[in-house]
Amino acid sequence: MKRIIGSKFNKIYRCIDMLCLCLGEDIVDKEGNRYSQYAFHIQTSWRFIKDNNILLGSRDIYLPQDESLDDGYYDYNEQSNPDIVTNTSSIFDANSHEFYKNFENAKVKNYSINAFGDLRIDFTNGIYFETFTPSNRKCEEWRFISSEDEEHFIVFDVYNK
Repeated sequence: MKRIIGSKFNKIYRCIDMLCLCLGEDIVDKEGNRYSQYAFHIQTSWRFIKDNNILLGSRDIYLPQDESLDDGYYDYNEQSNPDIVTNTSSIFDANSHEFYKNFENAKVKNYSINAFGDLRIDFTNGIYFETFTPSNRKCEEWRFISSEDEEHFIVFDVYNK
């Protein structure tokens, strides 16, 4: 994972409620498909923070940006087109354009993983990304994928000592 240091912030997107954080350059395969050099698939709680403010967090996927919609009747599975924001867009979907403005020319400055498997990535723009493991049950929390060699580094559970 050390190779992510110096990698540019590429993009984020979601697959239902899994965050995909992409870093590095785009790679184009023989069929013309585009992939980021590195990707994190996050299935645990996460957030982006700058100046003690949460810019975007995992809960934002589940909440409609239109506060008049009842959370109980809101279907976060219906992913909005990121280019068209409607009252049924999630906070995550609605805020993505503003969010990207924070990452122009941003690169990975450092990263760390603690004893619980929590990940922190510091960017050169002062923003940091962090995950936090919310349970002691063994399950996949996040994985790191290198498109260059198809390597997967998987954090499965809390490390109890």
